[in-house]
Formats: sequence, C-alpha cells, structure tokens
Amino acid sequence: MQGNVSRRTVLGVTATGVVAAGAVGGLSGCGTADWYPYDVTPDVSVLRSLIREKERTVARYEQALADGVSPGDLLEGFREHHLAHLDSLLEALPEGVGPSAEPEEPEGSDGTGTDPGRPLDTAGLRLVEAVASSSRLDQAAAVTDPGLAQLVSAIGACEAVHAHLLDEA
Repeated sequence: MQGNVSRRTVLGVTATGVVAAGAVGGLSGCGTADWYPYDVTPDVSVLRSLIREKERTVARYEQALADGVSPGDLLEGFREHHLAHLDSLLEALPEGVGPSAEPEEPEGSDGTGTDPGRPLDTAGLRLVEAVASSSRLDQAAAVTDPGLAQLVSAIGACEAVHAHLLDEA
C-alpha cells in the first residue's frame, strides 16, 4: 500500500499544528497594552443602539396613545415596560460614557433624537415588537459582559410577549 498515509501520521501532524497555532496565538496576545481598533467597545455600541431603538419605540407608543389606538391600557403598560428597559440600559453604560456618540443635538432637532415615523396601529406595534425581539439574540451574542447579555435577552423575551399579546388584542 504505497502512497497511503497512516491515520496516526495525520493525527500527529494535525496535533502538532494545533499546538503550534496555539503557541503563536498565545504569544501574539502577550503584552500589557489594551488594544481595541474602535473608539467604543462592542458593549457600548450595542447599548447605544438599543437606547436609540427604545427611545423610538417609546415615542411610537406615545403617538399611538395620543391617537387613541386601543387597547389603551395595554399600550400604556407596554410603554412603561419600554421606559423601564431604557432606564436599565442607561444604567448599564460604563461610567463617563454617554448614550450617544454625538455630543450635541443637530439644529432643528426636537431634542429627543427620535422620530416615531408614521402613526402605528396595534398591528404595526406588534410588528415593531416582533422585529425588535428577533434582533436580541444577535445583540446578546455581540456583547462581552454576561450580565449585559442577560439584560438584552430579557428585554427580547419581554418584547416577544408584547408581540404575542398585541397579536391577540
């Protein structure tokens, strides 16, 4: 059987390659400098994105309530949930880091940085909740802090329940 390579040879070469790659990877990580190629960490980026999203969602619920979309009590409760989520996200920001990368609001802005868009009915709000909930797994996977991942996941679970209840309303 000339030309065949034994399984032991292949496994030995593979194991040696893995050890060598691990050593190179370990050595490249040596040093005291904390290097990150971006101005903000993935955690801060996700938090800022979620904060902007929650502000828009609260504005949408407020618009729907002002337009008399029913059931008003249910929508008011969901708006309160989103405000609580927003508070939790703001508290999760590292000390000295603001909720936005922009230092000032642009001229002509209403100061909130949110545009609720066109008024939504119950079906539109259900879609907003469903889309938001579906993005939470990716956001939770993108953060490095386990507590933050848990917060993002819990928010997604709450949004999924909102979508279900709005579907039944």
